[in-house]
Amino acid sequence: MRNTEMPICQRLTQALLVLTAVAICHPTVARSQDTITEPDLPDVLVETFDGDDTTLMLGGQIDFQSAKPPWAVYVADEKFVMENRQDARSLQFNDVAWVKFPGSDSLESTQDMVISAVVDGEFSGKSGVGILVGSGKSGKYVAFTVDDKGRYHVLQKDGRQLRLVHADRHDAIRVGAPNKLTFQVRGAHVVFFANGTKVVQTLFSKRTSTNSSQGARAGIGLAAFGTGRFEFDEVEIKRAN
Repeated sequence: MRNTEMPICQRLTQALLVLTAVAICHPTVARSQDTITEPDLPDVLVETFDGDDTTLMLGGQIDFQSAKPPWAVYVADEKFVMENRQDARSLQFNDVAWVKFPGSDSLESTQDMVISAVVDGEFSGKSGVGILVGSGKSGKYVAFTVDDKGRYHVLQKDGRQLRLVHADRHDAIRVGAPNKLTFQVRGAHVVFFANGTKVVQTLFSKRTSTNSSQGARAGIGLAAFGTGRFEFDEVEIKRAN
């Protein structure tokens, strides 16, 4: 019987010719292992208040100098602190109007950003610590705060009027422990979350001031009201989903 099996050298030669033809017709096949895609830099800024220079924290936007009695603003024990021991009806805020993400050379407005923070502290009476959407300096914002008894308060300001629009208890708010607060914008509403659970939704469609004399400040911030020591940690700023 005649051996019809192709010699091994001939088989290897034909295999190489087939691979070459595939590479010519589909050049991406041949180049698929040649390109390394660098991962995108994360569009997120995290402030843990553990640096040596407090003037650089939150991009240099902690307003230590403008805090007026009864409020004191400072950094202690790797936390940003707002403290008020006198006026139970007073609110303190700290706007974050812009952000520079790691690896970026440009500043971006926080008008379309979201903020989260781990909040804690020691409070008395009707008090709270939390986050702010809008601008305290322009007088157009809504603030979401929680206390150490499982309660939340939503305060809204438009011009000179500051009013309480929502207040209640919620099971998602940890009692006597830190709480992580954040929000989402859904159309004309702002939805606030505590520890990943939706707590309350409120109307708020405008995050900038139309008053040119106030610089049309934008975006997000931190807030506290009432009497006590109000602590912020692990403040995270990122683009909205």
